[in-house]
Amino acid sequence: MTKITRRNVLTGSAAVASSALCAPFLSPARAATTISFRLDWTIYGSHAPFYLALEEKMFEKAGLDVSIGEGQGSGTVVQLVGRNNDQIAFIDFASMIRGVEQGVPVIAIQRLLANLMCVISHADEPIKTPKELEGKVIAFGPSESTGQLLPALLAKNNADIKKVSILNPAVGAKNALFLQHRADAIPANVNVQVAELEAQGAKLYYFLFSDFGVELLSQGLAANVDWLKQNGEAAKAFVRVSREAHKATLADPAKAVDLLIKHLPDQARNRRVLLRQIEVSKDSYVTPGTKGKPFGMMVDEDWNITQDMLVKYGGLSKATPLNKLYTNAYQPA
Repeated sequence: MTKITRRNVLTGSAAVASSALCAPFLSPARAATTISFRLDWTIYGSHAPFYLALEEKMFEKAGLDVSIGEGQGSGTVVQLVGRNNDQIAFIDFASMIRGVEQGVPVIAIQRLLANLMCVISHADEPIKTPKELEGKVIAFGPSESTGQLLPALLAKNNADIKKVSILNPAVGAKNALFLQHRADAIPANVNVQVAELEAQGAKLYYFLFSDFGVELLSQGLAANVDWLKQNGEAAKAFVRVSREAHKATLADPAKAVDLLIKHLPDQARNRRVLLRQIEVSKDSYVTPGTKGKPFGMMVDEDWNITQDMLVKYGGLSKATPLNKLYTNAYQPA
């Protein structure tokens, strides 16, 4: 047994006092930055990289505490990010541009997908060019960006929109009209509807808007402007993780989808659709203006082309200065 002496007590007290004095100068472990991350829509294949990052603890290793929520359309998600309900989101850039024009404080921080818009027709009656839409029935919701930009595709290819019969069903109903052969074609995003329709037995033919001269930014990451001012390092970490997670997904789509399903078991029934959605969009991560540039980098050319199309055909009242729309400041060095 250790003998308790006055010297022992004094020595112990001094050690405690010394520890207390030094405590303010010790560097505590930095707390993880909490980020509410919002997707543009309900789950589809392009979301897999974010669940891969979550399940592989890539966010956690980068000092981020990330939660992922599904969306109800990019127009709604832009407003959520603008109010800082969510700090970062995966959204349609055309919707973000409209939000910024209206004063919503959001800005793009990473380009992901581009030139996703397509025209889908029936394989047994394929529509192979925009000009061939004349005399046909095409269906899309009035608020859909693919439908809003259809006039650009037609005008650029000398097709007369007055010769196209247009149906405007409720949002989400165009697939049913197509499957029922009540519509000859639908404008769509190649990373969503192609696989959905194929899963329901449809045999398809499709071409991209970009095949016929209409090139547009599609989807990427946007963040709340005020949040960025206080959390620049966290934003850089998120963008870096996104880059690595997308590269991993393109290298091994099956692994990414399986990790998404691990997190969301109900998606197991959609595994083939999710894989197909990744497959058909794998070439959409680079634009002509970003060839040879780091993954996710953005250039003025792409934003100018996209804005010009929206002003001319998409109901955008005026172009917004590019420094209000995007920044490469959070790209990995």
